[in-house]
Amino acid sequence: MKKILILRLSSLGDIILTEPIVRELANSYPDAQIDYLTKDLYLPLVSTFGKLNKVYPWKDKIKILKQLRTINYDIIIDLHAKFNTFIIKRYLNASKIVTYNKKHLHRWLITKKNSKKPIISTVSLYYSALEKIGVKRTIGDPKLTPVVKKDFFKETSDLKIGIFPGALHKTKQYPLDSFSKLISKTPPSWSCKYFILGSKSEKKLANEIKKSHQEITNLCGKFNIVELISVIDQLDLVITNDSGPMHIAAALSIPQIAIFGSTHPVLGFSPSNKKATILSANLSCQPCSLHGFSSCPKKHFQCMNDISPETILHEIEVILFK
Repeated sequence: MKKILILRLSSLGDIILTEPIVRELANSYPDAQIDYLTKDLYLPLVSTFGKLNKVYPWKDKIKILKQLRTINYDIIIDLHAKFNTFIIKRYLNASKIVTYNKKHLHRWLITKKNSKKPIISTVSLYYSALEKIGVKRTIGDPKLTPVVKKDFFKETSDLKIGIFPGALHKTKQYPLDSFSKLISKTPPSWSCKYFILGSKSEKKLANEIKKSHQEITNLCGKFNIVELISVIDQLDLVITNDSGPMHIAAALSIPQIAIFGSTHPVLGFSPSNKKATILSANLSCQPCSLHGFSSCPKKHFQCMNDISPETILHEIEVILFK
């Protein structure tokens, strides 16, 4: 029986995009022991993927490494490709070690406007690791299955729209005042109710929006990741920046609007969802970064400011009413 270890320590969106890799390996090696190493925060998420023997938390590092070393894996698949996973691979015993091609140089050239060739998707890059062990792609997009059986919105019969205003960096965040205008301009006849979602650290963003709209519901920090999957699955529409929740909505095939600012779909982070609408100003300075900045390098932030609340409202109308 083959023993396979997958390495992907973070972050939320990137881990969701590894889900097809787990299924592909299970199909190619139906009798294999397939394990996964990730940060403790994401252990419950990865555990929902199914077809895994065990998910190990990257918390008590020395203890875990010693434990993994005794397993003597046949194959280690590195889907992270950073210093931490380099050390892990060096320490563990494995007959075969493969690392995905993250095309870091290619992405850097795109941000520097020295390449116009788009990256198809991060999932396709992950498959570059499987190709090294002779596994070809037969599976499509990431899929998540809600496991928390609870009706989170039983008290409303309105159309439920979830807004995730957060993102790791400021230049990936749609302006809060624009979100506020979007809510103000929503026709009452649509019978929509907005829910602001995100982590505990994003409560402040939600409260800024709520100052002008007491009728909205702030749910930031209310749910763990597994619960959040079920919450998003019960929404009629999800509006996000380029962030982890964007990939959750995509993996659930929920109608969504994804807003890109300093990053851009050309970098390979588009939501893999036929029900996704992607909004980008497509300026000549986009993308300026792979992960975003704390402020706009050109001081104008047009990549977000040029996407008007009216534009988003139009897309909401198209998605929900046409």
